[in-house]
Order: sequence, then structure tokens, then C-alpha cells
Amino acid sequence: MTLQELTRDEQLALVALSEVTVVSNRTVTDTEVAELDSLVHELGEDLFHELAEQAEIRFADRQVLKAFLKGITRPEARELIYGTALTEALADTLPHEESQFLDWLATEWGIPVQIDEASPN
Repeated sequence: MTLQELTRDEQLALVALSEVTVVSNRTVTDTEVAELDSLVHELGEDLFHELAEQAEIRFADRQVLKAFLKGITRPEARELIYGTALTEALADTLPHEESQFLDWLATEWGIPVQIDEASPN
């Protein structure tokens, strides 16, 4: 499954999660910028900015975002969205608040989280 195959609501969920995991800590690293640029490129700049604007308006409150995320039901979409958000979040040290939010989402969506360790050289 690709990001283009996500429904509009699923794409909105992804962009909203990107804001939670990347933008929320107010400090964006070069690695996070690269991850975000990749997402913008895959979705298309116009669509990404439209979704980001919509997410900012609709999800000013985390509880509203959580309620919306519960409505994302396709398992393959959940895995893609969660994996993309986790990759963005891991591009930098994950603040406690972001970690708790992603932990909640993994539990809510029933996604087993396994982070592969880098293989030694």
C-alpha cells in the first residue's frame, strides 16, 4: 500500500500525526525535515499543505484527534500511517509526550511495535 492509496481521512490522519510527532516539539532537526519532505513529495505539495491546514483547524485538541484516529479502521492503512509517523518520530529523540501518544495509538489500533536494531558492521 502507498500513501496515494490511503483515503482522504487516512491521509488527514497521517498528516495530523506528522504534526504531532515532528512539529509539536517546536524544534525540527534536519533529519525530521528530510522525513517531512519525503512525505510532502509522496502526497504532493498542494495536498499536503491542504491536509496540514485542515489538521491544524480540526485537531487543535489531542482528544479530538484521538477520536478521529479511532475511526481509521483499515488494518493496512493503520500500519502504513503508524509506521510513517513512527519513522518521523524516530528521526530525533522522541519526547515523552510524543512517545505516550504513539504508544496510545499502537494500542488503540492493535499494532504490534517492533523496532529492528541496526545490524553491526
